[in-house]
Amino acid sequence: MAVEKLIMMNVIGKNEYVNDVIKDLLFFENVQIVDAYNEIENFRFSIDVTEHNIVELLGFSEAESGLKNAKTERFEAKIKLLNQIFGDEYVVDPQILKKDIDLPSVIKSVNDIYNQVHEKYAILKILQNDIEKINKSIKAYEFLSSANVEMEKLNNLKNFNYIVGTLTKENVQRLKNNYGNITAIVVHVGSIEDNEVYLVISPWDLERETKRILKSLNFNKLEGFKDVYKDTPLNIVKWLKSKKEKFAAKMDALESEVNTLKAKYKDQSNYAYNVLHLYDTINTVKNNMAFSTKHFFFSGWIPKRLKKQITEALSKYEGIVIMFNDDHKDPSIKPPTKLRNNWLFKPFESLIKMYGVPNYNEVDPTPFLSITYLFLYGFMFGDLGQGFVFFIVGFLLKWKGISLGAILSRLGISSMFFGLMYGSVFGFETIIPALWLKPFDNITTLLLIAIGIGIVMIAIGYIYGIINQYKMKDYYNSLLGKNGLTGFVLYFCIILVVLALFTGNRLLSVGVLGTMIIIAIVILFMKEPIIDKLSHKRKEQRHKLDTNFFVESFFDVFEVLLSIFSNTLSFIRVGAFALNHVGLFLAFESLAHMVNSGVGSTLIYILGNIFIIVLEGVIVAIQVLRLEYYELFSKYFVGGGEEFKVTKL
Repeated sequence: MAVEKLIMMNVIGKNEYVNDVIKDLLFFENVQIVDAYNEIENFRFSIDVTEHNIVELLGFSEAESGLKNAKTERFEAKIKLLNQIFGDEYVVDPQILKKDIDLPSVIKSVNDIYNQVHEKYAILKILQNDIEKINKSIKAYEFLSSANVEMEKLNNLKNFNYIVGTLTKENVQRLKNNYGNITAIVVHVGSIEDNEVYLVISPWDLERETKRILKSLNFNKLEGFKDVYKDTPLNIVKWLKSKKEKFAAKMDALESEVNTLKAKYKDQSNYAYNVLHLYDTINTVKNNMAFSTKHFFFSGWIPKRLKKQITEALSKYEGIVIMFNDDHKDPSIKPPTKLRNNWLFKPFESLIKMYGVPNYNEVDPTPFLSITYLFLYGFMFGDLGQGFVFFIVGFLLKWKGISLGAILSRLGISSMFFGLMYGSVFGFETIIPALWLKPFDNITTLLLIAIGIGIVMIAIGYIYGIINQYKMKDYYNSLLGKNGLTGFVLYFCIILVVLALFTGNRLLSVGVLGTMIIIAIVILFMKEPIIDKLSHKRKEQRHKLDTNFFVESFFDVFEVLLSIFSNTLSFIRVGAFALNHVGLFLAFESLAHMVNSGVGSTLIYILGNIFIIVLEGVIVAIQVLRLEYYELFSKYFVGGGEEFKVTKL
């Protein structure tokens, strides 16, 4: 449960086995490719200078980018051949690629499969297109089927032209309002979906004006009319339907043959697709490598825990040189961030990434966010029955492959737990006893507990912030910053003062607390000059103690004090929503009693629960996320990281 430790891996090997090396690395599914040529150009491609790798070192001087030297052979064309026939039926399975691959044989098998299936498949596609065109023509001529006139005569009118098309109902009304201005005969011949179909006959001399008017009405010409059809519309429709039946029979026969061939070559073609996909990915990786005449140069980030396994996997290649660099002191080297959490916390990584990717050097915020999010959600939406609905829906969504389902099922468990604490089942508080308290009977207590929860969480946020700043070697802010030790002391002392004023309980005397508060405020006010002094900056680099400095410092301290109170009081909403959850159901319960009908009351209870589960469930999720992002993340989240992105098959 941390930001995983990453190291840079540099590999030099012979070009003759570059494909096999890339293949082995891809199978780990834990390597982020880095542009090796760029690493060489910026003197970051580290390698020990020894007599054993002198040849590899000499290759540095002639290394060129993989974009320039990668082989021109591409595999997309072969993949497209298979996709033309089999569509998206393939599944990439790395396990079937771990054995030795005879690439020429695979390419030959693709060509053989294509040659056997493609001709039939191409004819099948032609028939499908022909039937589609026939359907359009049938649809078009059916609108004129009542006209007992041969289409040849219509097509060869000497002084007139005709067009059939559609108008929306709105434009039909515009057409009717402007009948007097239309230079054509307009006849309604039918309807299609939400549009009306019209036959428009206009003189050739006025054709341009007619087209202008029709364009203004968004008149859409109906497709399917062809000059080769010369008989009456009714006879044309009959002939087209007969032709369609013949084509459909041929298509069914061809589909049967194609499906038989597809079933025969399914496994073989799936293997070929996997191989081609692998080599296409290998070529993509090569674009981010560097090559000399005899050697390749590879760079990538890997988890440190895989160092031994990757070394063992690549050591079988003769003359290969593998170097690891876990020294990230160079500011130009910025490792990506790879979060590594257990099954319980992992789904909540998506909520972290919605806000931003954590910095490589900060503490992983996922465990703290996961625990607090689950706790706050259950506290605000505690119900055994409604929580069970969340759990079931989340389980089904996860089963369907929707990532949100994993979070929803966990929220359901939290809601069920607090439902037991509150004694609430689908809003009813009389079915089971409360193991802790009933919200509406303990309003003041619940609101005070909510503020107490906020104080504890904010305090932990301060501790996280201090640790993060220390890990990032920002020692001064770790001690003196508003989210550092000074800010934490100020927060702690103010909370103790407020506690003493309202309860009379004093852990420390008011004088001591007041002195500590004043010292903390002074430190925050004068933080920059203090840091200048401690860091021994030259006089010209130090902050000037002028009017601007004092004004800015005053408002900075004022903002800190304001945020202490606002952030803490924001947690009142935790208790308020717990009360709102009960109150909302009471409103539906009152409606059910007013109806005073068994069926009617039951229906209101069901609709009320659906309303609460959907609407309030979403609102509570948003409110908890707001507390996480604004009240807690502002104390400790650093961000600015780059997500670790592996290259997969």
